[in-house]
Amino acid sequence: MSNMPDMRLDPYPWYASMLETNPVTFSSEFRAFLVFRADDVRKVLSDYQTFSSAIFDGLSLDLPFENQLTGMDPPRHTQIRALATHAFTPKAVLELEPRMNLIVNCLLDEMLAKQESDFVHDFAIPFPITVIAEILGVPDKDRVKFKYWSDVIVRISDRLLSGLSDSLPEHIAAYNEMTDFFRSLLQERRRQPQGDLISRLALAEVEGRQLTDMEASNFCVILMVAGNETTTNLLTNAMRTFAEHPDQWELLRQEPRLIPQAVDEIMRYRTSVQFITRIVKQDGEIGGVKIKAGERVAAFLGAANRDPAKYENPNVFDITRPSGANMTFGHGIHFCLGAPLARLEMTAALKEMIHRVDTFKVPEVAVLEPLNAINLLGLKSLPLQIIGR
Repeated sequence: MSNMPDMRLDPYPWYASMLETNPVTFSSEFRAFLVFRADDVRKVLSDYQTFSSAIFDGLSLDLPFENQLTGMDPPRHTQIRALATHAFTPKAVLELEPRMNLIVNCLLDEMLAKQESDFVHDFAIPFPITVIAEILGVPDKDRVKFKYWSDVIVRISDRLLSGLSDSLPEHIAAYNEMTDFFRSLLQERRRQPQGDLISRLALAEVEGRQLTDMEASNFCVILMVAGNETTTNLLTNAMRTFAEHPDQWELLRQEPRLIPQAVDEIMRYRTSVQFITRIVKQDGEIGGVKIKAGERVAAFLGAANRDPAKYENPNVFDITRPSGANMTFGHGIHFCLGAPLARLEMTAALKEMIHRVDTFKVPEVAVLEPLNAINLLGLKSLPLQIIGR
């Protein structure tokens, strides 16, 4: 991306410029049409007949991403999502709330005992890893592998999105290890079901159809990444943003009823997944620009969430902003299945923090280093000096 700014730490000035001057444009660096306006992004994500999700098909024989739910189109997507939804119910998510509160407070105990903590490593990583591992039913002894596996998947996706489809022996080995692990656990749960998500996936049935081991294990992979990496970045972005806007933190402490709006505003203001890629199945147009079958389109969720046509003062962080639909979790048939879980985790974290944390700030000498992945907005670490209540 030699002709483009480094978007990993602060892409928003560039988004503002593109929204105003080039809302749909071809990028030789991305080798795709870039789409920025909210209405156009929504069209790309909802019109699956024109914009296919099967972007990884044929890119690498060693990594069959087309078997993942996020890489499928209807009718196969419809059937497998119905089965996955049947197992991953809102009720199952809500039942974890008391356990989430305990995890949050244990992590806060450790952070508040220090003069300075790294929010990413002390809280944003272990919290969602613990939660999603408990949801899936992964034994304690295997949880140390979770972060490594999640990072591997992100790196593979990042390379494939960049067109680097050559063999990646280390990554392929880790991917196969991960899917083998989930397949083995699924087979064990079929013999001896427990009250966890893997058991429900193993036994889920809709209209006489069950998930195959491959389909169920790939869904576990998606949940592991979405329930881990994405939430880690949402939490990190929340604390980074509140550190920059201490008046908004104080307002939230004084008015806890604003937590649902604050969660929405954090996700809108700093969207953790910046864009979603689609491949064009048939000739069409987007934003008045003609596109041809076989071309690629990158729909920028982060830009859509700052579109002045949809939001008043879009570059202002305001937790009193009325809640409304944003593009953080996508749109259409691929709307993120894990959205309720991410919201609940964010809510649980903020609810406990406003009672236990008075103020916090990023040390002046701290250098914020962005993640390497071009598609994710987050930090490798976030040093915080915290004063408890």
